[in-house]
Amino acid sequence: FSLLSSSSNRTRKLQIRNIPPHLQWEVLDGLLAQCGTVENCEQVNTDSETAVVNVTYASREHARQAIQKLNGYLLENNALRVSYIPDETSDMDGTQRGTENGRRPGYGPRGGLRGGSPSSGMPPKPPHADIPVRLLVPTQYVGAIIGKEGATIRNITKQTQSKIDVHRKENAGAAEKPISIHSTPEGCSAACRMILEIMHQEAKDTKTADEVPLKILAHNNFVGRLIGKEGRNLKKVEQDTDTKITISP
Repeated sequence: FSLLSSSSNRTRKLQIRNIPPHLQWEVLDGLLAQCGTVENCEQVNTDSETAVVNVTYASREHARQAIQKLNGYLLENNALRVSYIPDETSDMDGTQRGTENGRRPGYGPRGGLRGGSPSSGMPPKPPHADIPVRLLVPTQYVGAIIGKEGATIRNITKQTQSKIDVHRKENAGAAEKPISIHSTPEGCSAACRMILEIMHQEAKDTKTADEVPLKILAHNNFVGRLIGKEGRNLKKVEQDTDTKITISP
């Protein structure tokens, strides 16, 4: 404890590990900004599947708040690992250490965190690997969505050119399970439509419900934009698509 305490008094710089590699920078930026003012954020090249960033906050207090709030924070089933970077490394600027450590600025003009390093030979992440669409589906329909030996979910994945993760082991005993869809906006929409059609058919066959709503988990950072000023964006979506949309508090 004393070591942690003394480190927190010395440094404004943190390293965050175990970040989902396809996470969009805007999402991470919003999360970091909730803890304080970020002066710099750069991605570190590693061989791990997940991404690693070094973050410099404007003050040590902001860094302390960030380590308290973000260490263990769950992002798409990845628990973030946050630690202080000691002064002897954090005080050196990028010209002294950047090249030898393979550091580079993390913020691209758009898109997600960059996976792999230039020298590792790993293929670049596809440009659409940004923010996944996350659905909440009734647990009793998960089996129908997956299909016998996974045939149905493979068919959806193939037809929509998407990567779909069914988190069926999450929240054991829960009435709903999350599903993550990674694709282009068009691919995500098509996958959502197919999943909704399967749930409607299953509800009809089993006579469990007259109507199955599509539940989307929206990141808090984007809810304001979804609603729009005086609710205009949401109203427009409802009118254009003839749907009733409610946003949970």
